[in-house]
Amino acid sequence: MTLQERVWQRRNRLRNRFSSLAASEPRESPAPDVAPRRKATLADVAERAGVSTSTASRALNGHGGLAPATRAAVQDAAAKLNFQPSALARSLRTQQTFTVGFVVPDVSSPFYAAALKGAQGRLEQAGYRVMLMDASLDVDRELAALETLLSHQVDGLLVASTGMPRALFDGAVDAAATPTIFFDGVVDWEIADGRRAGMELLADAEPATAVLASSAELALGFMSAAATRGIRVPDDVALVAFDDPYFGDLLEPPLTAVAYDAREIGATAAELLVEAMRSETMAVEVTVPVTLVRRRSCGCQPEASR
Repeated sequence: MTLQERVWQRRNRLRNRFSSLAASEPRESPAPDVAPRRKATLADVAERAGVSTSTASRALNGHGGLAPATRAAVQDAAAKLNFQPSALARSLRTQQTFTVGFVVPDVSSPFYAAALKGAQGRLEQAGYRVMLMDASLDVDRELAALETLLSHQVDGLLVASTGMPRALFDGAVDAAATPTIFFDGVVDWEIADGRRAGMELLADAEPATAVLASSAELALGFMSAAATRGIRVPDDVALVAFDDPYFGDLLEPPLTAVAYDAREIGATAAELLVEAMRSETMAVEVTVPVTLVRRRSCGCQPEASR
């Protein structure tokens, strides 16, 4: 036998030996399929606590007439099972979604952002969630936003309208079925609008000596127009804005403004809406307090900034 033949023979013996050892070893059985973990139901909580489903529901919803030990047993079972109440089931039971629609013309506006914070805090305390819709300063988009919110069966609406006619709004929203609170209205309010109006106003043969802008954006636009025309504020024209933006005292000249708390406006609107959603109420109009903050843009003696 040649050397090569002996090498091949030895290799085959080793191969056969390893094959027989592998065949004799027990093979691992495949891992059993693991069923996905099922979410705990109210029935599971009731079974663990040793009570009926209705008793478990009453205990978790804070109803009276239950022994402290029974309530504690149900709450303990719910905690151990990590039970999460179904919002859908509650909606079907109460015919409410516990959701409120919030429609604004421009979500990037500091005023609407602050109003949202105020409203959301109050609504969350009352157990409601907020669906925010941005109308982008467009009546058609506002109408589409309302239709979207109504299709989600919101329990109420907080609306800052872009100027939608009342007849159009009433045709889209049945206020008797969906309580609605209006907390702001918008007219000619972008910076570009203020600049355009300012350019026309300052080009008049008898230019104005004082201007009242209905928003901070319009005031900024007017200041831009005045700078372009070479008009000095307040030496040539006094300026006051109905809005006190956070940067008002950083402008040159600092902006005199009518100040109010946007969060308070949002919270007040939300409070009115919660009352309307819980019981039938008459239409009501609420005003919030304002303060005149005097700065150099009006030409009067400034006071300490807020």
